[in-house]
Amino acid sequence: MQQERESIEFDIVFVGAGPANLASAIQLQRLIRQHNRQSANPLEATIALIDKGRYPGAHLLSGALLDPKALEEFMPDYREQGCPIEATVSKESLWLLQSKRKFPVPFVPERFSNKGALLVSLSRLGAWMAEKAEEEEIQLFDNTAASAPFIENGRLAGIITDDKGLDKKSNQKPGYEPGLLLKSKVTVIGEGSDGSLFRQLSAHFPTGSLPQRYETGVKETWQIPEGRVIAGEVHHTFGFPFESDVYGGGWLYAFSPTLVSVGCISSVGPESPICDPHLNLQRFKLHPLMANILKFGTMVEAGARTISSGGLDAMPPLSGPGFLITGESAGMVNMQRHKGIHLAMKSGLLAAETLFEALLHNDFSTERLNHYEERFKSSWAYEELHAARNYRTAFDKGLYPGLLQAGLQLSFPGLNLKKNQTSLPGLEPIPVPGMKKRENANSAIPEFRADGIRTFSKERSLYHSGVMHEENQPCHLHIKPEDIAEICLKKCLVEFGNPCQHFCPAAVYEITTEPLPALRLNPSNCLHCKTCEVADPYAIITWTTPEGGGGPGYKLS
Repeated sequence: MQQERESIEFDIVFVGAGPANLASAIQLQRLIRQHNRQSANPLEATIALIDKGRYPGAHLLSGALLDPKALEEFMPDYREQGCPIEATVSKESLWLLQSKRKFPVPFVPERFSNKGALLVSLSRLGAWMAEKAEEEEIQLFDNTAASAPFIENGRLAGIITDDKGLDKKSNQKPGYEPGLLLKSKVTVIGEGSDGSLFRQLSAHFPTGSLPQRYETGVKETWQIPEGRVIAGEVHHTFGFPFESDVYGGGWLYAFSPTLVSVGCISSVGPESPICDPHLNLQRFKLHPLMANILKFGTMVEAGARTISSGGLDAMPPLSGPGFLITGESAGMVNMQRHKGIHLAMKSGLLAAETLFEALLHNDFSTERLNHYEERFKSSWAYEELHAARNYRTAFDKGLYPGLLQAGLQLSFPGLNLKKNQTSLPGLEPIPVPGMKKRENANSAIPEFRADGIRTFSKERSLYHSGVMHEENQPCHLHIKPEDIAEICLKKCLVEFGNPCQHFCPAAVYEITTEPLPALRLNPSNCLHCKTCEVADPYAIITWTTPEGGGGPGYKLS
């Protein structure tokens, strides 16, 4: 029987308080205010913005290099308004790494350049933008997850928020509160990579687009002794710790002379689930280039998230009956530049223009909402993504052919890569401890032992992520019992060696053998990165929203 829920009506509901939806809500409110100052027929609109994090910015994680182009469009005085900028790019380098050696790319091509970019903490930027949204009298509800779409008359008519106060067996605890039904004329979905609401919505309104592809980014923020870097220094790397047939890379960004962001992006997916993104970062930090910078430093924050990397060809339709899709929910990431925040903001501004037009004409039809897609295709955001549309797929044949196709001139002292070469002389594919090919699924996986000084276990990294969940609540990772018995403990064991134990950066999945083989889940560890869902080779894991407020608590990332 359908549960009775309290219903609240809004004109516009934004799901997800990331840069896309925050920019959109702020811009929409400003457009309404500007109209009302100039018109005898003022508009009145109720706008709500919800986010599952326990405070604004809690779930926002990125490098992050911000191209200020979109920010300058809707807030040209962002510096005067106190935008939390850590530094401006002052120096950038691109390196090819071997296990103990490094080779500089002679120059950084324009299409890869970060000249003029800002180094920001995305969690701090999100918190600041949330303050600006509240100054615009936008209702912001944190600790609130969108657990399900509300479909009525063939359109998205709102969302259902998470129930609060259920125990592990889904029984009501004292103080139980059922989720709310938030009705809306338009819902704007900006949940980030692999959003659970967008996934449910796609079942009602198939997109017809190519499947999205993903990478997993794992990062740490370090406090280091002064004198190693200068503020704004940027390093990007390829090669070690990855094999030549695996897409991945690393970075180090200097927020200040004593605070740096270091991380790795690892290719992960159902066709290549044998990956350990956390291990890749730990090995990356052992390379002399990173080790010399981090020596005697202290890790102060850690986190992980998936990254949408399919580009323009994998983008879904940006609008549908009663909804718009913004930012990384729509796959707006330029992998060539490793940037997406500016594209997310731009999508939010275009969505705001469309929403304002709909309010002005009191027309929320699909035809009216489809103007959002038209605006996008006429924007610089579309031009940028179109120019980079083949970048990620170029690496499907291997790292070095991909770099050549991407236009990088690989000419290093003592090393040269010719057009028909697939590897560098003396730079053979690097075997990675903890990784294995499908045909070696029965072989033991070497254990990685963290030293607790420069490299850390997943459990130690979790401590520095601020992750927190209500322990006594239903498990939000759904796997059917029959799938555990027949796939996890039999088929996957033989074919892949249970890679969930490795690709999850939060140690959520454990295979135990005593007294009998079993899959043990640790959902309270979950970083909400969604790697399990996108890397599962059998598509048997479904990530659902836990009780709002759970998850990581990023502050510097």
